[in-house]
Amino acid sequence: MKKLILLLGLGLMATYTQAQQIPLYSNYFFTPYIYNPALSGTGGVTEATILHRRQWSGIQGSPETSALAVNGAMNDGSVGWSVYGFSDKTDILSRLGVYGNYAYHVQLTKDISLSGGLGAGYINQTIDQSGVRARDAGDVFTVVAPNRGTFDMNLGLSLMVRDFTLGFAAPQIFSESIVYATNPSDINYNLIRHYVVSAQYDFKFAGDKQILSPMAMVRAAEGVPVQIDAGLLYNMVEYGYVGAMYRSSYGVTANIGLNLSEQLTLGYAYDFSTNTYASSFGTSHEFMLTYRFGSNKENERLENEVKRIKHDLRRQRDETEETIDEKIKEFKDNYKDELAKSLEEEKKKMEAELERMRQDAQNNAPNNQTNNGGNQGGNQGGNTMRDLQNQRDQNMNNNPNNNYQPDNNNPNTGNTGNTNPQDYAPENRASNVSPGSPGYYVTAGVFGEQGNATRLKNRLNSQGIDAQIFQDPSNNFFYVYLYKFTNYQQADQAKSSRLNGSYTGDLWIKIVK
Repeated sequence: MKKLILLLGLGLMATYTQAQQIPLYSNYFFTPYIYNPALSGTGGVTEATILHRRQWSGIQGSPETSALAVNGAMNDGSVGWSVYGFSDKTDILSRLGVYGNYAYHVQLTKDISLSGGLGAGYINQTIDQSGVRARDAGDVFTVVAPNRGTFDMNLGLSLMVRDFTLGFAAPQIFSESIVYATNPSDINYNLIRHYVVSAQYDFKFAGDKQILSPMAMVRAAEGVPVQIDAGLLYNMVEYGYVGAMYRSSYGVTANIGLNLSEQLTLGYAYDFSTNTYASSFGTSHEFMLTYRFGSNKENERLENEVKRIKHDLRRQRDETEETIDEKIKEFKDNYKDELAKSLEEEKKKMEAELERMRQDAQNNAPNNQTNNGGNQGGNQGGNTMRDLQNQRDQNMNNNPNNNYQPDNNNPNTGNTGNTNPQDYAPENRASNVSPGSPGYYVTAGVFGEQGNATRLKNRLNSQGIDAQIFQDPSNNFFYVYLYKFTNYQQADQAKSSRLNGSYTGDLWIKIVK
């Protein structure tokens, strides 16, 4: 009867006692991969950490946990890995666990990365039968197996946005059951799935030498009260760290750490309870020792070198953009000056030509008056003027070398209009002109680079348009021209008529003295 009662009692304890089962730590912010495999390798260096925690020192058989963890990265940081083993003992129950974690980090953008992690391990649960006190030495021992184990798996995700990290993990995802006995009743230990959500933001100062990190963690499991951690950590990278944390339904934690060397850091956490049973629970102590493989100065040197290269690239890019902007502005200014100069020269030529025409009209006025006075009604003078005009037109038509083209828009010319550039004299065509010789060039384009001018020339030639190039030594610009005339009026007529309607693009007149 005693044996049956004890077996039932143990069975009820194992089946119905509900509490969070994953080990509790107060320095987990330096080993986040213990809870979340996706955070393996995020530090970019290989390091080993030893943790030892004694909880509720005022209670006999209180939890005592020791852990060894190694963490690192490979493939230029895109793959993270960690190995974690722990021993967790509470009175006559103890657990040994070993896990291997794998994480893959994807850089989505310059400031955003996403990580996924998978952890697999084995947990062995042991009952210390020597710690059982019973009147009958044969009770329980003959029916309860001393230890049992099971396979376990953890999953994790992590999102990093600049200096903010958000993580989610599901330890003991399979919720396996460890069975110690089945006869005369079931005695087992049920692993329950946990859910862990963490968040941390790093405020960096003094060139990343000092980091202030507010952080929070929420742990939950089915049928177990949710536990929330909220804390603040101030990390002086070269010297050490201090921090404080509040843990709901438990107490307050103070953290302190010291960098003993470039590779070695010693940390300590002191917990004291704030609940109703604080005086009975006593305090908790946790020690941490971390060794980093490789020199911090070497890592810092590499980081500084990367920063320097990025800075040089940004500076070169800015200088290149500035140079391009200056060249474009210079080209625009030169082009504007050249265009203004050409327009001014054209204006002066037109004014001079108008002045000459005005003087000719004034000189011809007395002759016209004389002719009109000698002929009643002006018939004889009118006939004389028409005869002179007809004689001039006949002379122009009989001279094949004459460059004059009648103005199609002038009704007094009596011309029905030229229809194509073939009406211009052959010596005016671009192929028959000495490039850069004095004259008035009908121009299709002006460029600062010869290659651009050549491309326009070739395109026009492919369309059957005779085009050539010359360079003005006074400004080093390249001009693509179609015709050259000996006087401004002929060039202006060709430009205004767009070569008698045979050219659809814009045209200019380049004057070479």
